[in-house]
Amino acid sequence: MSRCLIFLLFSVIIFSCKEDEIPISNEEVIVENPPKQKHICDFDISDKEGNFELYRKWEFVGFQDIQTGEFDQNTTCSARIAHFALNGEDFDNLLKISLEFEKEISESGNCADLRSFEARTIARIIEGCYEDDADGISMVIDSKGITEIPSNVANTLPVHHFENTFLEYLSAVKVYQIESNKLYLYGKEGRYRMTFLALE
Repeated sequence: MSRCLIFLLFSVIIFSCKEDEIPISNEEVIVENPPKQKHICDFDISDKEGNFELYRKWEFVGFQDIQTGEFDQNTTCSARIAHFALNGEDFDNLLKISLEFEKEISESGNCADLRSFEARTIARIIEGCYEDDADGISMVIDSKGITEIPSNVANTLPVHHFENTFLEYLSAVKVYQIESNKLYLYGKEGRYRMTFLALE
Protein backbone atom coordinates (compact mmCIF):
# COMPACT_ATOMS: atom_id res chain seq x y z
CA MET A 1 0.00 0.00 0.00
CA SER A 2 1.43 3.31 -0.97
CA ARG A 3 2.29 5.97 1.53
CA CYS A 4 -0.20 8.37 -0.05
CA LEU A 5 -3.05 5.91 0.41
CA ILE A 6 -2.12 5.28 4.03
CA PHE A 7 -1.94 9.02 4.69
CA LEU A 8 -5.30 9.53 3.02
CA LEU A 9 -6.98 6.79 5.09
CA PHE A 10 -5.39 8.13 8.26
CA SER A 11 -6.66 11.66 7.48
CA VAL A 12 -10.21 10.40 6.86
CA ILE A 13 -10.23 8.54 10.21
CA ILE A 14 -8.90 11.56 12.15
CA PHE A 15 -11.33 14.06 10.68
CA SER A 16 -14.31 11.71 10.91
CA CYS A 17 -13.72 11.38 14.70
CA LYS A 18 -13.52 15.11 15.27
CA GLU A 19 -16.39 16.29 17.49
CA ASP A 20 -18.83 18.82 16.16
CA GLU A 21 -18.12 22.22 17.54
CA ILE A 22 -20.80 23.55 19.88
CA PRO A 23 -21.66 27.14 19.13
CA ILE A 24 -21.14 29.42 22.11
CA SER A 25 -24.08 31.66 22.94
CA ASN A 26 -23.73 34.98 24.68
CA GLU A 27 -27.32 34.79 25.96
CA GLU A 28 -27.62 34.66 29.74
CA VAL A 29 -29.45 31.58 30.93
CA ILE A 30 -31.68 32.24 33.94
CA VAL A 31 -32.40 29.22 36.10
CA GLU A 32 -35.40 29.79 38.32
CA ASN A 33 -35.07 28.40 41.82
CA PRO A 34 -38.19 26.74 43.20
CA PRO A 35 -39.92 28.87 45.82
CA LYS A 36 -38.52 28.27 49.27
CA GLN A 37 -40.97 26.37 51.44
CA LYS A 38 -41.97 28.25 54.57
CA HIS A 39 -40.83 26.63 57.80
CA ILE A 40 -43.76 25.50 59.93
CA CYS A 41 -42.54 27.54 62.89
CA ASP A 42 -42.07 30.83 60.99
CA PHE A 43 -44.62 33.61 61.44
CA ASP A 44 -44.77 37.12 60.05
CA ILE A 45 -45.08 39.12 63.26
CA SER A 46 -44.69 42.51 61.60
CA ASP A 47 -47.38 45.12 62.27
CA LYS A 48 -50.43 45.11 60.00
CA GLU A 49 -52.93 47.90 59.40
CA GLY A 50 -56.43 47.46 60.71
CA ASN A 51 -58.70 47.75 63.70
CA PHE A 52 -58.00 44.78 65.95
CA GLU A 53 -60.20 43.98 68.92
CA LEU A 54 -60.03 41.16 71.42
CA TYR A 55 -63.30 39.69 70.11
CA ARG A 56 -62.03 37.67 67.18
CA LYS A 57 -60.00 34.58 66.30
CA TRP A 58 -56.28 34.60 67.01
CA GLU A 59 -53.52 32.18 65.99
CA PHE A 60 -51.01 31.16 68.64
CA VAL A 61 -47.41 31.89 67.67
CA GLY A 62 -45.61 30.78 70.82
CA PHE A 63 -44.34 31.60 74.27
CA GLN A 64 -42.35 34.79 73.80
CA ASP A 65 -39.60 36.05 76.10
CA ILE A 66 -40.85 39.39 77.47
CA GLN A 67 -37.35 40.89 77.57
CA THR A 68 -35.72 39.64 74.37
CA GLY A 69 -38.72 38.93 72.12
CA GLU A 70 -37.33 35.47 71.32
CA PHE A 71 -39.68 32.48 71.22
CA ASP A 72 -39.33 29.29 73.23
CA GLN A 73 -38.84 26.93 70.29
CA ASN A 74 -38.48 23.85 72.51
CA THR A 75 -42.10 24.03 73.61
CA THR A 76 -44.24 25.18 70.69
CA CYS A 77 -42.05 24.44 67.67
CA SER A 78 -41.16 20.94 68.85
CA ALA A 79 -44.86 20.14 69.19
CA ARG A 80 -45.64 21.59 65.75
CA ILE A 81 -42.86 19.53 64.16
CA ALA A 82 -44.09 16.34 65.84
CA HIS A 83 -47.63 16.97 64.58
CA PHE A 84 -46.38 17.82 61.09
CA ALA A 85 -44.17 14.72 60.87
CA LEU A 86 -46.87 12.32 62.03
CA ASN A 87 -49.62 13.78 59.86
CA GLY A 88 -48.15 13.43 56.39
CA GLU A 89 -46.05 16.62 56.28
CA ASP A 90 -48.88 18.50 54.63
CA PHE A 91 -47.82 22.13 54.07
CA ASP A 92 -51.21 23.04 52.59
CA ASN A 93 -53.10 22.12 55.76
CA LEU A 94 -50.84 23.23 58.57
CA LEU A 95 -52.58 23.13 61.92
CA LYS A 96 -53.45 26.52 63.36
CA ILE A 97 -53.45 26.63 67.14
CA SER A 98 -56.17 29.19 67.77
CA LEU A 99 -58.03 31.12 70.44
CA GLU A 100 -61.38 32.80 69.76
CA PHE A 101 -63.14 35.27 72.05
CA GLU A 102 -66.90 35.76 71.78
CA LYS A 103 -68.20 39.29 72.27
CA GLU A 104 -71.77 38.46 73.23
CA ILE A 105 -72.71 37.43 76.78
CA SER A 106 -73.64 33.75 76.92
CA GLU A 107 -77.10 32.84 78.18
CA SER A 108 -76.60 29.13 78.73
CA GLY A 109 -74.29 26.47 80.09
CA ASN A 110 -71.38 27.05 82.43
CA CYS A 111 -70.73 30.46 80.86
CA ALA A 112 -74.16 31.99 81.62
CA ASP A 113 -73.82 35.75 82.13
CA LEU A 114 -70.20 35.65 80.95
CA ARG A 115 -68.49 35.78 77.58
CA SER A 116 -67.11 32.52 76.23
CA PHE A 117 -63.92 31.53 74.46
CA GLU A 118 -62.67 28.47 72.60
CA ALA A 119 -59.09 27.37 72.10
CA ARG A 120 -58.08 24.73 69.55
CA THR A 121 -54.67 23.23 70.26
CA ILE A 122 -52.91 20.24 68.75
CA ALA A 123 -54.70 17.64 70.85
CA ARG A 124 -57.51 19.52 72.62
CA ILE A 125 -60.48 21.80 72.31
CA ILE A 126 -60.69 24.03 75.37
CA GLU A 127 -63.97 25.85 76.03
CA GLY A 128 -64.43 28.28 78.86
CA CYS A 129 -65.52 31.72 80.01
CA TYR A 130 -63.70 34.97 80.54
CA GLU A 131 -64.24 38.26 82.29
CA ASP A 132 -62.82 41.42 80.80
CA ASP A 133 -62.98 44.59 82.87
CA ALA A 134 -60.88 47.50 84.10
CA ASP A 135 -58.97 45.18 86.43
CA GLY A 136 -57.85 42.92 83.61
CA ILE A 137 -59.00 39.61 82.21
CA SER A 138 -59.49 36.22 83.79
CA MET A 139 -60.08 32.90 82.08
CA VAL A 140 -62.38 30.33 83.67
CA ILE A 141 -61.65 26.79 82.50
CA ASP A 142 -63.53 23.80 83.85
CA SER A 143 -62.28 20.26 83.26
CA LYS A 144 -65.63 19.51 81.58
CA GLY A 145 -64.77 22.12 78.97
CA ILE A 146 -61.67 20.24 77.81
CA THR A 147 -62.19 17.77 74.97
CA GLU A 148 -59.33 15.51 73.94
CA ILE A 149 -58.92 15.12 70.17
CA PRO A 150 -58.01 11.55 69.17
CA SER A 151 -54.68 11.75 67.40
CA ASN A 152 -51.58 9.65 66.77
CA VAL A 153 -49.50 12.57 67.98
CA ALA A 154 -51.32 13.36 71.24
CA ASN A 155 -49.16 11.13 73.41
CA THR A 156 -45.79 12.18 72.04
CA LEU A 157 -43.61 13.95 74.58
CA PRO A 158 -43.36 17.31 72.71
CA VAL A 159 -47.14 17.57 72.24
CA HIS A 160 -47.92 16.39 75.76
CA HIS A 161 -45.53 19.01 77.19
CA PHE A 162 -46.95 21.74 74.95
CA GLU A 163 -50.58 20.94 75.84
CA ASN A 164 -49.90 21.11 79.57
CA THR A 165 -47.92 24.35 79.25
CA PHE A 166 -50.57 26.00 77.05
CA LEU A 167 -53.36 25.14 79.50
CA GLU A 168 -51.28 26.28 82.45
CA TYR A 169 -50.57 29.67 80.88
CA LEU A 170 -54.14 30.16 79.64
CA SER A 171 -55.58 29.42 83.08
CA ALA A 172 -53.29 32.02 84.66
CA VAL A 173 -54.07 34.94 82.31
CA LYS A 174 -54.64 38.25 84.11
CA VAL A 175 -53.76 40.92 81.54
CA TYR A 176 -54.03 41.21 77.77
CA GLN A 177 -52.43 43.70 75.43
CA ILE A 178 -53.17 44.32 71.75
CA GLU A 179 -50.51 45.91 69.56
CA SER A 180 -51.51 46.19 65.91
CA ASN A 181 -52.38 42.62 64.84
CA LYS A 182 -50.81 40.95 67.87
CA LEU A 183 -52.41 39.83 71.11
CA TYR A 184 -50.27 39.29 74.19
CA LEU A 185 -51.55 37.42 77.23
CA TYR A 186 -49.78 37.78 80.56
CA GLY A 187 -50.36 36.17 83.91
CA LYS A 188 -48.15 33.23 84.70
CA GLU A 189 -45.08 34.24 86.63
CA GLY A 190 -41.88 33.98 84.65
CA ARG A 191 -40.22 35.40 81.59
CA TYR A 192 -42.72 34.40 78.90
CA ARG A 193 -46.03 35.69 77.56
CA MET A 194 -48.44 34.04 75.12
CA THR A 195 -48.28 35.70 71.70
CA PHE A 196 -51.03 35.47 69.07
CA LEU A 197 -51.60 36.89 65.57
CA ALA A 198 -55.00 38.04 64.30
CA LEU A 199 -56.55 35.58 61.86
CA GLU A 200 -58.53 36.99 58.95
